[in-house]
Amino acid sequence: MTRTGEVTVAAQYDHAYPFRNGLGSVRQGEKWGAVNVRGELTIAPFSSTPLEFTEGLAEFSDKRAHFGLIDTTGAIVVPPIWDSISPFSGGLACVRKGEVYGYIDKRGCIVIPPFFEEARGFSEGLAAVRLNDRWGYIKPDGKTGIDNQFICNRGMAGPFREGLARVARQERWGYINQEGEFVIEPTFDMALEFSEGYGTVEINKRQGYVSRVGELVIPANFLWAQRFSEGLAAVDTGNGQAHKSIEDASRKGFIQHDGSFPFQPRFFGVGRFQHGLALVETEKELAYIDKAGDAVWSGGYVDIGFLDPSHLLPLED
Repeated sequence: MTRTGEVTVAAQYDHAYPFRNGLGSVRQGEKWGAVNVRGELTIAPFSSTPLEFTEGLAEFSDKRAHFGLIDTTGAIVVPPIWDSISPFSGGLACVRKGEVYGYIDKRGCIVIPPFFEEARGFSEGLAAVRLNDRWGYIKPDGKTGIDNQFICNRGMAGPFREGLARVARQERWGYINQEGEFVIEPTFDMALEFSEGYGTVEINKRQGYVSRVGELVIPANFLWAQRFSEGLAAVDTGNGQAHKSIEDASRKGFIQHDGSFPFQPRFFGVGRFQHGLALVETEKELAYIDKAGDAVWSGGYVDIGFLDPSHLLPLED
């Protein structure tokens, strides 16, 4: 559909992902392909996993659960020889072979040989890697950017967003700069990435937001709180108790930068605002709403699951 609610690609696929690099991944049966913005099937379904393009390339998988890369024409650039491939960022992707991780370029050439215990894609010029159970960061040439010193038992060292990355020390989470210095001291039960000047933090099993100087600018009153996008962030106002009905579970909504609600939280599921619209789920239907909370399109109820499948991919220009 367009931003005004006009359906341009009719409902004919078993599942579909958001458009990236001009292509939207679609599933027919058990296989994924891709359509262009005119709805034309430009890559016939063949992959066991969705085709999510970053920097003109997408990971695909074969029946053996091995992964390779295709370009936007569907041509195979890298054969399926890896156990996993991350999205591209800065011309590099993280790959796994067995139990070790390394990095390849867009031709599939190994740039940093696999030897890390765990690794993630590059973000703002650095990539999180784990050696000897400690996380640090490397540069695109493989040299150390920040020494391996962080023990993140409840997760992994996060990617850099807006110059800050989440890491843990003594089981408490905070944020470091690209010199490895704590800008926001590790005092939180958990921390998530920054967006639009706000970082999600967890205190006593509730989540809120801190500023870039570590001030708790939106109190930790939410069951969960997602990153800001286009001035709004999805939050769950529920209490975490068992629900007696779908209506009782419909406590998700959106907050503004000052923590206020532009409209009443009333949804069972919520995605992220993109191009002025967000996908939401109620007891009876799916809908795309605008920033006033009004539906520009709605359809019959479908068990859609996670409404923001691309939330961890690098941002597009």
